[in-house]
Amino acid sequence: MDNEFADLILKFTDKAGIALTGEQAHLLSLHIQLMLQWNTRLNLTRITGREEIAVKHLLDSILPAKFLPSSGNALDVGTGAGFPGIPLKIVYPGLEMVLLDSSRKKVSFLATVAAALGLKKIRAVHGRWQDFSGVGEHLAKFQLITMRALKLEPEHITSLASPVLAPGGFLAWWGSSGEGGRGKLTDKTYSDMVFQGGFNYLLPGIQQERSVCIWKKT
Repeated sequence: MDNEFADLILKFTDKAGIALTGEQAHLLSLHIQLMLQWNTRLNLTRITGREEIAVKHLLDSILPAKFLPSSGNALDVGTGAGFPGIPLKIVYPGLEMVLLDSSRKKVSFLATVAAALGLKKIRAVHGRWQDFSGVGEHLAKFQLITMRALKLEPEHITSLASPVLAPGGFLAWWGSSGEGGRGKLTDKTYSDMVFQGGFNYLLPGIQQERSVCIWKKT
């Protein structure tokens, strides 16, 4: 499955205009294979078809990469099975990635993936964002925070992201362009968090646009 899935990943990313090496496609495919192996125990994903995984997990994680920093400290909040944190780390090796999740079992899975893929400067952390943001060593540390599978709330922007972002750092939230929270929470500046825009993109075979909304810490 590995070589076939790596070729499938390269086919989709090439059509999307994303330049990946064979080694990067191999690492992305290993991540997926491990996810499927652990899925029966942890319920990591309801999407199990290879093409669906390539589109709805991998492409959705890395298509917005062009809008995001390619290096520095990064925090993926509520990472679950490691999306978008692990694919972004593979695409941008210069990121020092923290994968944060409140499930110990998922954190164990993420640690296994990082070790199996031989990824450096990436660690899985068990905990809640509310607690993580209150730790002194995390304050003003991160150049990037990502949120992909979480509902966006105002306190995510103001109370949780702002303290741990370094000046000039970015908060990126994934959603659908027509999502209810879009327009209420986005398009707004919150004290030192300035809205940069909602950047839309299309996934192959899916009509509704996806969007990544970005705030910058001033």
